[in-house]
Amino acid sequence: MNRVLLSTIAIMIAASPTMVVAQSGSVQRISNFASGTAGWRSIQIDKKIPATKFAAKRIQGVPAIEAYARKSMALFTRSVTVNLSKTPVLCWRWRVNNVVKSANIAKKSGDDQAARVYVGLDLPSSAISLGTRAKLALARTRGGNAIPDGAINYVWDNRFPVGTARNNVYTKQAKIIVAQSGAAQAGTWVNERRNLAADIQKQFKTGKAKVTSIAISSDTDNSGETVTAAFADIHMVSANAKCQYR
Repeated sequence: MNRVLLSTIAIMIAASPTMVVAQSGSVQRISNFASGTAGWRSIQIDKKIPATKFAAKRIQGVPAIEAYARKSMALFTRSVTVNLSKTPVLCWRWRVNNVVKSANIAKKSGDDQAARVYVGLDLPSSAISLGTRAKLALARTRGGNAIPDGAINYVWDNRFPVGTARNNVYTKQAKIIVAQSGAAQAGTWVNERRNLAADIQKQFKTGKAKVTSIAISSDTDNSGETVTAAFADIHMVSANAKCQYR
C-alpha cells in the first residue's frame, strides 16, 4: 500500500473516537494550543521512516505546534465532527522556515511538503466510482474499516502557484490544493481561509461529505531535506464570518 494512502488511513485510525470540539455560534475551534493538545496524537506512518517531531511552542508570541522534519514523515491528528452547513470555512495560520526545495507534487519521488493541513472525509457512495469502491474495500480488508473515503490536503508548496489543485500522484482520493507557494513569506505567520465545503464540492462533486479528522504535517522523507513549520488557530467559521485568530 503506498505511503499517501497510508497517510490518509492514519488520519482516521490514529485519532481518538470522533468528537465535536468547542463550538460557539458561528465558530468551531479545532485547536487551542494555548491550553494544550488534548485530543491530538502524533502518528508515525511507516516504522521504517523517521517520524517528524511535533512540539507545543510559543512562536513569535503565537501558541502553536511546531513540526520538525528531517528525512521524516508523521502526522499530528485528531478526530472531529464538523457541520459544514453552518461552518463551511476552514481557517488556520502557519509558518515555515523554508520550503522543500527539491519537492515536486507531480512526481512520486517528490511528494514532500514543508507544511500540510489534511482533512479526512467520509463520502457518499454516489461520489465514489465502482473501481474506487473496490480498491477501498480491498484496502479495508487489510487496514480496517476506518480507512477514509478521501482527503483534502492544503499544502505550502515550493513550485506550483497558489490555487493549483490536482490529484495526489498516488491516489485520486487524496486531493492536493496549493494554499501557499515559495519562500517569500518564510519566517512569518500567514493566515489562511478556505471554503472547505466548496473545495470538497469541486474536488469530489458532492455536497454530502462529512469531515472526520484534521491533521497537520511536515514531510521530507523523499527529499531528505530538513524543514521546520508551525501551525496555530485551526477553526471553522460560517461563510460570512471572519476568521478569529487569537
